[in-house]
Amino acid sequence: MLLFRGERRLAEILKIIIELVERDRNRWFIWSPVLFGIGVSIYFALTWEPAIVWLLLPVFCVMCVLVSMHINRIAIILPLLILTIITLGFITPILRNLIVAAPVLQKRVTTDLSGLVLEMSSGAKKQRILLGNLEIASSKAPSLKKIRLTVRTGADHISPGQHVRVKAVLLPPPPPAYPGAYDFQRDFYFKSIGATGYALSKPEIIGESFTSWNLFSSFTSSLRNSVNQHVVEAAPKETAGFSIAIMTGDRGSLSKHVIDNMRGSGLAHLLAISGLHMGMVGGIIFFGFRFSLSLFPTIALKYPIKKWAAVFAMGGLTCYLLLSGMSVSALRAFLMISMVFLAICFDRSALSLRNLAIAALLILIFLPESLLGASFQMSFSAVFCLIAVYERFGVVLITAANTGGMLKRGAYYLCGVAITSLIASTATAPFAIYHFGSFAALGILANLIAVPIMGFWVMPFTLLSFIAMPFGFSELPLELAGQGILSILRIAEFVSSLPSATIRIGSYSTALFVTVTIAALWLFIWRSRLRWAAAVFLFVGMIFQALHQSPDILFADSGKLFVFKTTENTYKIPSRRVDRFERKRWAQMYGVPSFDKIGKIYKTGDPVKCDAVGCLWRQSDNLISYSKNWMSHNADCARANIILSAVPVKRRCNLGGLVIDKFDLWRGGTHAIYFKKEGLFQFENVNSVRGDRPWVPARYRKFIK
Repeated sequence: MLLFRGERRLAEILKIIIELVERDRNRWFIWSPVLFGIGVSIYFALTWEPAIVWLLLPVFCVMCVLVSMHINRIAIILPLLILTIITLGFITPILRNLIVAAPVLQKRVTTDLSGLVLEMSSGAKKQRILLGNLEIASSKAPSLKKIRLTVRTGADHISPGQHVRVKAVLLPPPPPAYPGAYDFQRDFYFKSIGATGYALSKPEIIGESFTSWNLFSSFTSSLRNSVNQHVVEAAPKETAGFSIAIMTGDRGSLSKHVIDNMRGSGLAHLLAISGLHMGMVGGIIFFGFRFSLSLFPTIALKYPIKKWAAVFAMGGLTCYLLLSGMSVSALRAFLMISMVFLAICFDRSALSLRNLAIAALLILIFLPESLLGASFQMSFSAVFCLIAVYERFGVVLITAANTGGMLKRGAYYLCGVAITSLIASTATAPFAIYHFGSFAALGILANLIAVPIMGFWVMPFTLLSFIAMPFGFSELPLELAGQGILSILRIAEFVSSLPSATIRIGSYSTALFVTVTIAALWLFIWRSRLRWAAAVFLFVGMIFQALHQSPDILFADSGKLFVFKTTENTYKIPSRRVDRFERKRWAQMYGVPSFDKIGKIYKTGDPVKCDAVGCLWRQSDNLISYSKNWMSHNADCARANIILSAVPVKRRCNLGGLVIDKFDLWRGGTHAIYFKKEGLFQFENVNSVRGDRPWVPARYRKFIK
């Protein structure tokens, strides 16, 4: 009897849920990129590569949907539709993999090579060039499709479309800094870049190649490079890097000091071509062209000049997108702003979550790997929350702002900038913390001052410099734009220097990251009472976070760096001179500004003791040793529970304990150790987390087979 009542109660709850879902039928489409993204996430979360036969999975799901339509029950059709969209997302990276698959370099090679310059980035001390159509002299290197080289001297005369010859050191793409960290090897793989490296000689031009298939790409890359060089020559030295960043999307000329200040003040989004820049450029072109046509009454009264201006603005935005290098944030912004202008052309509503969903779907279909990047996540989260708030309160705010005089409108504009900054900062904070371990707490203050300067000063003169550049009159607009840029840089420097400008928390678990994202989507997409179920996702995420544990020890794949957590919750490393990138990423993950260096002289009470051959310390009832060479192995094998060694260790050492030596690091990458109760521990490495995927080094994939 109790069981029967429970079943009836469950059936009633399901009926209520279905009714609430049907009530929000007009919001169903907004869930499509979310479900598609879930399928993409499942693909990248696997530790094995799906076979081509998996491409038939959506076909089976579609057949099930067609059969279920004869039943005509929403409780059956809707789950099958959801499953179909998820499977479509799952197979998209499989198809993308078939397109971009290319050989990857497995070990360091020094060789002569020649190739076609596809892209170039500017820089004060070095330049990065992307080479294709490669001919590599060394037989140790596979037939790579693309490589990225750093050139410190002799690249000023090079432009995209030219064939160059150079002697270089080629290196495999960099692996993740720790298990679960952002995978740069995966990123390079989906760009078909099989190696990185640096030039040992000045590049020598041996010819040019403008074939039909690369003519357009070479032209846009060459134009971007020409703009960069012109800005370096014409703009003030202090602001040239900023101007290049917002004109062509190339941030190579920005100094580390400027980038750190912009990040610390919450103004880093001004450096990435995104919705702010696309919106400003599109708006300036739209209103400028419309105003010009309105000066001619005959044209203004007889023709739809508003629609003409929208089409003209889309053309200008297309040119800006091509010049910007088409980053993910720029693509998202271009699609959204283009939809706004298309809506004007067809007399439709411009800003909506439906348009954002279309933009997200298009990017995920053609670039599914972008889902895992901070750029995609932060860009879409900010715009999603802004549109969601605008849908509910936008009409009220606009009506109130338009009922007063200039003073009231100005006050409402500043309030709008503050509210927009607050919403965008809140929306992107979880992603910033997850990826970078910190967020800019005073970003609202900085944006309140910097965004109006960017919109009313910097961008108009920047656009004017674009127009004047072919005629040789861009120096004055660039200088005027530079005055506004200097103001923004001073604001960034001031705000970032304030106490608690950047709050370091440390990265949290992927489970919490996923549940927080779903909770936010659930809250803002649904309009019925169903949206309050978002609290359930947050509660589940908190449980996962409570079970989450950061590594107690990290051991870098070079064998030269390790970090361990002391009983005082501080972190110690043996050196600040090695593995700078790994140190930076580890510090972000732990949420600390830097690590404490182990002292050269042992003092009573120090948690670790080091000498010329290694280090020894006790942690969670375990004695741990670090060996720089073989000389300490006999002693370490006899006393230590865990041995970390920069060199190979004999096989019969430390039976029953844990030994991580040079060969383990070579196969598995950086290792992480987690201590449990009663001296127990677990460990994992970068490649064990990733598994048998095409972007994982072959030496590990051969080892696990």
